[in-house]
Parts: sequence; structure tokens; C-alpha cells
Amino acid sequence: MLRKLKGIVSIASISLLTLSVLPAANAAAPGWKSGAGYFTGSSLHTGVEVGPEGNSYMCAADGGTASVTSNSVTQGHMNPAAPVNSLDVRSLGGNRSATISDATQLGQMAYIASTADISTDESAATAQIAIIRAAGMYEGSVYEQAEHGTYASTNADKLKSPAKNSAELASRAEQYGGPYTVQPTLDLPDGVTGSIGNIGAKSAAGNWLSGYTYTLEITGPAVFDSTGGTTVTGTTSGSAKSESIRATASGEVAVELTVKDLPTSQAWISTGVIGNATTQNQRAQNFIILNKKESLNGKASVRSTVEFSPQIATTVKSAKINKGDALVDTVTASADNWMNVPGTDTPVPVIATVDVYGPFASPTAPTTDGTAFASKKLGSYQLAFNGPGTQDTEGSIHAPEEGFYFFQAHVDKAAQGEHAAYINEYASEFFELSETTVAPWTPNITSKATQEDLGNGKAGIKDVITVTGMPEDHTSFAGIEGWKADAQAISHSLYFVPKHTELKEGVTEGLTPLATVETPAKNGEYTISATDFQIDWDLGVGTYVVVSTYAGDSRTVAITTSDMDKDEQVSPTFGTVTTKAFSEKGGTLQPGDKIADTVTLTGSFPQGSYTEVQLYTWAKDSAPTCDTPVWTSRLDHDGVAGEYKTELYTTPSGKQATYGYVETTYDRNGNVISQGTCGEAEETLTTSQAAPALPKTARLPKTGANVTGIAAVAVTLVLLGSAGVVLRRRSAKA
Repeated sequence: MLRKLKGIVSIASISLLTLSVLPAANAAAPGWKSGAGYFTGSSLHTGVEVGPEGNSYMCAADGGTASVTSNSVTQGHMNPAAPVNSLDVRSLGGNRSATISDATQLGQMAYIASTADISTDESAATAQIAIIRAAGMYEGSVYEQAEHGTYASTNADKLKSPAKNSAELASRAEQYGGPYTVQPTLDLPDGVTGSIGNIGAKSAAGNWLSGYTYTLEITGPAVFDSTGGTTVTGTTSGSAKSESIRATASGEVAVELTVKDLPTSQAWISTGVIGNATTQNQRAQNFIILNKKESLNGKASVRSTVEFSPQIATTVKSAKINKGDALVDTVTASADNWMNVPGTDTPVPVIATVDVYGPFASPTAPTTDGTAFASKKLGSYQLAFNGPGTQDTEGSIHAPEEGFYFFQAHVDKAAQGEHAAYINEYASEFFELSETTVAPWTPNITSKATQEDLGNGKAGIKDVITVTGMPEDHTSFAGIEGWKADAQAISHSLYFVPKHTELKEGVTEGLTPLATVETPAKNGEYTISATDFQIDWDLGVGTYVVVSTYAGDSRTVAITTSDMDKDEQVSPTFGTVTTKAFSEKGGTLQPGDKIADTVTLTGSFPQGSYTEVQLYTWAKDSAPTCDTPVWTSRLDHDGVAGEYKTELYTTPSGKQATYGYVETTYDRNGNVISQGTCGEAEETLTTSQAAPALPKTARLPKTGANVTGIAAVAVTLVLLGSAGVVLRRRSAKA
């Protein structure tokens, strides 16, 4: 509150200024001017005064002294604003005065000045009157009169609303004015984890101030959980905030909380003297500076008691190995914050021990109790870590046989030497999935396939299967964690490979099996009945192949038997074909006689099969030759058993020769089922020429001739004639 005084101000008249406002006279002091607010009467200004340096001020409830903006002042000197512990105040228009030394009351005046809204005349006047209220100088003042409409002055009505509204602003100052308390709390109940509380600023009335920026900083061996660092920033709220922290080592942990740009909790007052030719060294009116801010901090500390707790994680180098391979583990050491040797920058060294156990027939659930595994310990590795890192163990321990092996890591105080006091012990579980490797069993499947007659023209492939190399309890493991349960069966499939398909490795790939039978995936001997693998005669000539397939599991490897295994290949044996040549007339074959062949099928043959009979001829008494047939006959018997005869063949007349049949029986695809050989006795016929009959002796008439002599001559002629015929035939042969 500033007053513009008129006329010459005298020491005597100053006491009267608490009761009345005098008219203005001379020009104002250089550089000072009135800002936002209201003028009432001819001289009273309620609101902001702006100094030569540009700072804004309001009357510090000083209603009785001369104003530096008074027109009666020709020169003035004001000191820079400074905090005060006491302040003289007076009511304007009343008769009340006091000296304020209470920090809380001064803090309320400072709060209003620091947060004053001076953007409008109304708000500036409201703030000024609120300062009067906070100083206790409102009662009986012209402002109380203005609120009740009894202030008789020009423009007095303009002060009515600010006077009324100033009560709320003064009340807010009572709630949120200073002095402020910024005092964090720090607690580590277990010496390692804890929290920082009371984050914020509290008013003199005990209320938390919201909306102010703060910084929280830790010194010593601890970090914030939220950031992993030592500094956090935030904004205060209407209640205390907190932050979780954790100690990283033993030592003194301190925290400092700084809340920035709070309203000032002290009244910053500008004082001075004014004077002119008439009035010398008159004290000027006290001003409180506006928009003054302050930052406050508070500290707390506690001692942490931290033991370094390394974490050891292990992962097998290979999840599957072979019997005899090295057992190698990849070991990683870590910690939330690796501890240094106290007083140095050197990380505490840690000795990790990794024990190797095995073999086991199957894995078990992870456990912290290693009693059951103690007898299976194969050896140990030791690794030294000078800070976080990853290392592989040596490969000096090998898998002696098939089975499961696991690594178990631990950190023992006894192994840490002089650094044992800083290190907590650690132990991983036994049989953890990531720490387990397997040298799987490789099953062996052998078999012997044979053809077996089933009667009624049927036959099948009997297969005797022998399984070895499985774990003795195979099929009993139900699986656990990432380990698959035992596969329960081995599949055996029967394939047919036609004769014209080359038998080579993989020949059955892509073929559809004729039948599939499963046997247990256990060691032992198993027989597949011929009724399960029946031969399909109609497929004709080819090879039946049995292929065994095992899918494998976590304990055993998958295998498929070779389709080139001779013991798993069967070429089906069809029925028998017998043949016999014959002549139509029977008896001795003479040139010109008709001959034929009888083909007899006994047993099973493919549907659509047929027999082709070829006839060959060669010189009598010569070796058989079957180069070019002289005749061919086809018998379309469709594979039905029975006796079949070829058509008749007429041998050339006047020629002696040997004739031989050769039979070949085919399936419907032209593959040979049965074939005779050239010159078989049952298939060979030879013609023979009979000797001519001698003529009977003729009865001659009795003529008196010498009959005996004539007869002798006749016989001689006949014999000579026969000898000529034989010679001709020989000549013809030749």
C-alpha cells in the first residue's frame, strides 16, 4: 500500500498519516512509478510499485510513513530488499500498530508477495490487501471500511471486491506460508534395501506443497531402484512422496533433497530515507519485494551393511553330446552391483566351483538337495572371476557312457580366502534344465524277413525284429520340464519295389507302405506275423522291403533302418511251372506228325500273368540249339493254376529232326516268373524213320525155271534198293 502525499511532510504530520490522507503537491521521486492496482481519493494507490531497477513491490503493511512515490519527495534513496526478522506495521486509517517478529506471520506475508498475481488491477489490489490482513492490520483500516461500504473516498467502491477476496488469499497463506520444512527420511531396515521418505516441502502449518520441482541425490554405496542411478528428479505433490533404494556395498549412505523455486518464507523488505528542503532524512515507507523465490534442501544418512552376493548361472556348452565327449559348461558370474575391495577400485575376486554329476538314466526335477546325487559326482571345475563375466570350464571331465549329466555351481566362503568376509555364499539347484546335457543312447534294430506260406494260395512276410541299445527302463520315462517323454513304439513298414526299379539306398522314400506294424521301443525280440505283412501276388515280380523307423526322444536318437539291408528284402517265390511235350498220335514220332506242349501251373501266380511257349529244332543227335524259334504259342491263363496245352505243330514230312519246347511265364508287366531251358528231356521230341517192309515171295508159274535162283536174285535186288534209300537220306542230311 502506497500513499501519494500532498504538501510538505513534516515529522509532526507523519503521525497523522495513520488517520488521514493528505493532498499531493510536488513531483514523485525519480525512477519510481505505480503499477497495477487502484487509486482512491486523490492520493491512495493500492497495488504494485515499480522501482528504478524494474523490481515490483508492495507496501509492507506500513501505513504511516512517507512514500517514495509521494509527490512531496524530490529525492529518495532505497536500499536493496533484504530478509528481516522483525517488521513494524501500522494500519491505514486506524490507530493500530505492531512489530512482527513471528517467523510464521512474516512467512505468510512473504508467501502472498511471492505468489502475487499482478496481471490485473483487481488481482494486484487483492494481493496488497491480503498482505495487510496477514500483518494483522486489516481491522479498522480503510480496507475493512471499503469492504463494508463505509469508506468515504473517491473510487472507494473499487476496493470493495479486492478487500473481500483478500480473505481467501490470506487464508491460503496461513495454510501454505513458510517457514518450510524440507527434511527427507532414509531407512535401510535390513541394511540393504529401504526407502527415502518425506520427499517434498511442508508449510509452517504442516501442509505439503504441490507442483514444485525437486532433485534427490544419493551419495555413498546405494542406488535408486527406479533408475539404477544416484539421482532422481520429480515434482512435489499434496502429500509426501517416497523412493525405493538399495545399498550396493557397506558404508555411509546419504541423501540430499532439494526443492526448487518455493515461495520465499522470509519477508524481503526494501527500506530507505527520503527528504527535501523542508523535511530531511525522513524514513521512507517499507516495501516487500514481489516474486521472490527460494530453494531449500534437507539431508539424511544411514549406514548400510551389505555383503556382496554373486550370482552364478551355468549353461551347458552342448545340450547333446556323444559318449566319451568332454563335459564343458559355460559359466556366467554377475551381481546387482559387483563390490569393490573396500578402499580400492578393484572388484572383489570370486572363486566359483562347478561340480559335474552323472550319468543318470533319466533327468529329475530340479532340487536344492544333492544327497541323492553325491555318489555320481565325476569331478569339479574352479573358475576365478574378477568382476562380472562369462567363462567356459575346462574339458578335462568326459562322459564315460550314455546318460544324463548336469553341472551344479556354488560359491563357498571357504574358497574365497582373504575376501571371504565380503562374499555371501551361493548355490544353484541340482539338475537344472540349463545345466543338464545328455549323451543319448543309440538304439540298434536288426531283423530277418522270410516268406511264409499261409495256405489257400496266400503267403506273407514274417519278420523277426531284435532291438538293442535302449535304456533298460525305456518307455517308462514320462518327461519333465524340457525333456520329452520316451517314445513308446518302433514302426515297421512293408514296401513293394517293382522289378524294373533299381534297388538302392532310399528306394522306398515316397512309396506308400503296404502295411505298417508297431512294436515296443524296448530292448528285446519281436515277431511280425506273416498275416500282418501279406504278399500281394498281383503286384507281380519285385522285392518286398521292410523298413523300421524310430522317432527318438530326449534319451535316445532317432534311427531308420536301411532299405538295402538284404535281411529285410524278400523276393516272392511264386508257384511252380512244369511242362511236357507230346505227339498227337503217341508212340514213335514220325516226320509229319503233330506235336504240342503241356504247361501245368501249381500254386499262386499274379493276376494277368501268362505263359509263352517257343519251339526250336535242331539236327537229330546234335547238341540242342535254341536260337530262333520255328513256332510260338501264348497261353493266357491269367495266373490261374491248372493244366494248359499249346496248339499243335505239324512236323515237316520226310525230315528227321529233334524238336524242343522252351516255356517262359511272365507277370502282367512282362517280368519273368519262370523259364525253362533249352533241351530239357521232358520238352524234347525226335522223329525216327521206320525200315521198309520186305516183299512177300511171289508164286511163279510152273515154267520149269530155276525158282531158287530167281528168288535169290530178287532178294539181292531188294537189299540193293534199300541200301540206296538210306544213302539218299544221309546224303540229304549231309
